This record gives sequence, structure tokens and C-alpha cells, in this order.
Amino acid sequence: MGQSVSHQQTVASPGIRVATALFAAGAGLIVLYLVEYALDLRAENDFYREAWPAYRLLLHGHFLGFLRDSPAYVGSLLMRAPFALLAGALGASARGVYVASAIPCVLALALLAGYLAARWPVVNPGNADPQATRGIRPLELLMFAPPVLLAINSGHPEDLLGGTLCVLAVLMACRGSGWGAGLAIALAVINKAWALVAAPLVFALMPADRRLSGFLTAALASAALIVPLTALRISSLSSASSALGVHIGGIVLIPQLLWWLPRGSWIVLRAHILLVLVCWLVTCLWWWLRVHRDGHRVRADQALAALILVLFLRAALDPWDDTYYLTPFLIAVAAYDERPGAPWLTVLFTAAITVIVPPSGLLHGLGANGEAACFAAFALGTIAWFARRAFRVGHGRGPVAYRSAAGSRA
Repeated sequence: MGQSVSHQQTVASPGIRVATALFAAGAGLIVLYLVEYALDLRAENDFYREAWPAYRLLLHGHFLGFLRDSPAYVGSLLMRAPFALLAGALGASARGVYVASAIPCVLALALLAGYLAARWPVVNPGNADPQATRGIRPLELLMFAPPVLLAINSGHPEDLLGGTLCVLAVLMACRGSGWGAGLAIALAVINKAWALVAAPLVFALMPADRRLSGFLTAALASAALIVPLTALRISSLSSASSALGVHIGGIVLIPQLLWWLPRGSWIVLRAHILLVLVCWLVTCLWWWLRVHRDGHRVRADQALAALILVLFLRAALDPWDDTYYLTPFLIAVAAYDERPGAPWLTVLFTAAITVIVPPSGLLHGLGANGEAACFAAFALGTIAWFARRAFRVGHGRGPVAYRSAAGSRA
């Protein structure tokens, strides 16, 4: 009996669940239309200040100018350029180009929802149908969550794409796909440099015999684009180092753990580099305790908890932290929250982020230090909660019934 249940947990249906992907895609496109057309929140959208001047050069055939004048996340603009070019060819305005360039980010999240539904169904051991007790999954409705809405409204749908690719890379590494996980994390890094925080975790999760192929795939795929881009832009402020945000500058927002340090302090000015190092150190500790010593017992829910932890640390230690910075974290929470019943974790963190994180939100009356204290309490509790789940040792089932490749071979 135990063997049959284990087999039921590890067998995955091929491809993606089309109905799930279509539902999530429809929801995403509706949200994209409402945010950009029906609500007309263009004044809050960074796309028109940061990305549209570069895309306008591209639409006029100035490819090198497009690469030089793009913002630091030029890789994301390049990946989405075919959609922008198609919109431009059809005579779309700046608004139409933005919507077109955001479509692949929305569809990526929908495909992840369908992929999860097909590859890692929630298993009910007492029922032959693994989907019998499953209603709508968190990822299918995530597009309606305020942090996701704000990411689109702010002109940063690439954070949806980056979060989706990080989750996909972790899950593929858990399944033992070295090259697939390596390609996914490479695309995430190309899309936006903050995805570097998740790269060591992806390599740590790969089976030892596939780690080299995964690393080479990631290195070659990312270097093929990043190296020539950096060489082209090396004389400008948008070089590889500035993409990581080596110098913070004058922007320091409230919802982050470095609030009480002086703005000109060395830690704050180098925070973008230091937060990557902190995430890497946490990953190394996790690898030593959970993979190196006991690798065959690491479940994918624990891997997702570790991903959630590093994605949250990335936002909480960033002086530029804004609501949409936590969108990748929320995507990982929704993937972790795959279980029968209401997705309480997703709902809880959606509500907490909406209330606590906005710099001029519901807590504005408490003053800057009061808001920072509320965020610190929320951040430290979140870090402790997911650290406990990422580092704990045990054979019991977690919130999801995923199995790592190493675990299935044991």
C-alpha cells in the first residue's frame, strides 16, 4: 500500500493542464486590460519613463540605441521585444506597446499554473483521482492579488516573469532536470538581475550527477546575452554592476529592514550586493544542513520554502523595497500553497503585503518609524516561519505533495 501511494505521488501527467492554463491566462489578460485601459493609471507606470524611450528607438530600427538606452533590466526588454515590435507594426501607441510587452509575463504565470496542475497534482491517498478534492488553485487567481496588480500598474510585469521562472527552476531541479532548471534560472537572471539570489538554490537542488550540466547550461545561456550587452553598455551607467544596484543613491523607502541605518552608511549604499551575498549564505547553510547531509529526504515543499525565504530576504533587505518587489515572493508562496482547501497562506500574505508594505498605505498615520517597525515585525516573523519549514527534517508530507528527484530515487 505504501509503495502504491508513493508511486501515485511521484507519477506526473505529461505537459500542462490546458484548462488551468487557459483560465489563468484569461484572468491575467483581463487584469492587464483593466489596469492599463479601463483604470488609466498611466501616471504611476514606470514603463513610459524607463522602457518606452528604448522601445521607441527599436521601433524606428535603432537596435544599438535601444540596447544602450534601455534601463538596467535591458535583458527583459530584449526578451519581450518581439511582442513590442508586433504591436508597433500594427500601429499601437506607447500604451499598446506596454500591454503587448506585458503579455508574455502574464502568460508565463498562467503556464506555470497549468504546469503545476499537470506535473504535481495534489494527491488524495483515499481517492484514485488526484484532482478530486482540488478546486481552483492559488496561482490561477493570483493575477487579482493587489501586489500583482501593482506590479502591472507600476510598469514592472517582468517581476511576474522573474518569479515564475525562479519557481519553475526550483521545481525542475527537484525533478532532476539539470539543463531545464539551468535554462530557467538563466532566463530569470537575464530578465532581471535580482534572480541571482535564487541561482545557488537551484544548483543545490539538482542531483549531483546533473549539477555540472545544469551549471554549464545556465552559465552559457546567460553569458550569451549578458556578456555582449555588458560590453556594449560598459561606458554607461547601465553596466552589469549597476544592474545589481551597487550604489543605492538617494532612494530609501520605508518597508525594509535597513531603515534605521544612516542613508550614507556603507551597508545601505552597497545593499544590493550585500543582500545577494546574504541570500547565498542562507542557501549555503540550507544546502549543508538539508542537502549535503540528508539530500535524499529533501521534499519540494521544503525547496519552495527555501526559495520563498531568499526571495523575501531579497525584498526585505533592499532599501528600494516596494510592493511589487514582493510579487516573486508571493508567486512562490502560491506555488507552495498547493493543497486541498482554501489557500490561506496566499490570502494571508496577500493581505499582509497590501496593508504593511505600501509606503503611503493604511499605516501611514503611524509615521515613518512606526511603519518601519510594523514591517520589521512582519518581516522577522515571515523569515522565521519559512526558515523553520525550509530547514526542518522529517518525512511527513508538507503543504504540497511534490517529490524531489533525489527523494524518488531513494
